[in-house]
Amino acid sequence: MAAKRPGAAPLSAGGRRAMTGGKAIWIAIPTFRRPAELRHLLDSLAKLVRRDDVMLLVADNDGARMEGAGVVEALRQAGYPLPLTLLPVPQPGLCAVRNAICAAAMADPAMRFIAMIDDDEWPQPGWLDELLSCQARIGADVVAGPVDFHFRGSPPRWARETLVFRPEQRAWGATGMLWASNNLLVTRKALTMTDQPWFDPRFNRSGGEDLDFLARLHAAGARFGWAPDARVSEWVPPERARLSWVLKRMWRIGFTETLARQKQRPGLFGRASLMARSLAILTVRTLGLAALILPGARRVDIAGQWVKSWGRLYALSGGAHSHYGAL
Repeated sequence: MAAKRPGAAPLSAGGRRAMTGGKAIWIAIPTFRRPAELRHLLDSLAKLVRRDDVMLLVADNDGARMEGAGVVEALRQAGYPLPLTLLPVPQPGLCAVRNAICAAAMADPAMRFIAMIDDDEWPQPGWLDELLSCQARIGADVVAGPVDFHFRGSPPRWARETLVFRPEQRAWGATGMLWASNNLLVTRKALTMTDQPWFDPRFNRSGGEDLDFLARLHAAGARFGWAPDARVSEWVPPERARLSWVLKRMWRIGFTETLARQKQRPGLFGRASLMARSLAILTVRTLGLAALILPGARRVDIAGQWVKSWGRLYALSGGAHSHYGAL
């Protein structure tokens, strides 16, 4: 799809308008009130992507301020070198914006791949080519890569070492379950392997929608791949390099993982098995707290795993959690 002229109408939120002259590879960026980070990401993509089969889709999930739309329009006016489309998604929530992206992409018969990247990230050299190469060589339906964290300011040493900010390490090639969508290549075929909506609205405000999506794909027989050289970087603002934020993050992980597992194990028996498993994990993690006194212990990770166990139990108790106002 050719780059739109300044002032051209954006794609509708539902993606219903037919798209002509489309591209095979869509780089999809959901955004919410991060104009500086979005600008940095788009500038990075302009420098690194040297393909003529790529278009960028910026999905602005803010119906009020529309700061992402402002960034897109400014770049268009400046002659941005890549095809760039704006997708307004006024309905708030993680699932709303991700489903709008998928609907828009599937409405274009030329689309073959969606490369998902968050608005507070930016790609490292070779990112897109490595994802595509891995997909082609192993015939994967979905391919993921690692995320490297870049701290703003001077974080405490423990922040650089904690599990929350350590990039995942796996061998190249076919792999097991994937966990997140912030560095993910999804094929058109994969989007036909699950029922719609692709991202369950029940996770709209809690997070965990990407884990649920990937778990359903895995259950449907999708083939997953891992490309260790398809790396992206992510900003870590100072407020996230705090013990309170990291522990809350671990709690949310336990909560949302359990919500996703409850969908896979419905009914009384499934709930009972998850409860038994969660109580067993909590027992192990509680006993493991004794390791906090050992020299050299990763104390934040030990405490975080214990807190994560309580997040699991809160989910099983029927507790509700709303972390995301929109995206």
